[in-house]
Amino acid sequence: MRFYIFMRCKLGESAKLINETLQTVCGDCAYSYQTVCRWVKEFNEGKESLYDCPRPRRPKTCVNEQTIASIKKDIDEDPHISVRELSDTNGLSFGTVHTVITEHLRMKKVCARWIPHLLTVDRKRERVRYTAELLNMFEPHGPKRLSHIVTADKT
Repeated sequence: MRFYIFMRCKLGESAKLINETLQTVCGDCAYSYQTVCRWVKEFNEGKESLYDCPRPRRPKTCVNEQTIASIKKDIDEDPHISVRELSDTNGLSFGTVHTVITEHLRMKKVCARWIPHLLTVDRKRERVRYTAELLNMFEPHGPKRLSHIVTADKT
């Protein structure tokens, strides 16, 4: 339709006549009279393209290193913080904050607390060190004493 409007403008036809022809040919699918007038005006002012001008849009995502670091810092300070609170304090949408936590920081909420979903190298080393200490503590008493070890986390 834009091409038809463009060609008819070049031939000097009015917006009203172009619109009437489009209504006859296209019926309900035709552009409204206001739209035809707008395109006629743009073509008469020298526009050559049949496409809309690019419009400024907001960035597709606000996830960057600074955002990720800020959310990680907030979670480290308060592991019980909610996604809604993080959203409010960081000025981000609920969905963006949830994406940062689950996909970038690889954390999930367990018992109302954010915990890492995957163990980092430091946490693995820490677990190996604790296990070695337990083994050294119970080794003199024989392997049967190992069955007396009970472990749990802080939650």
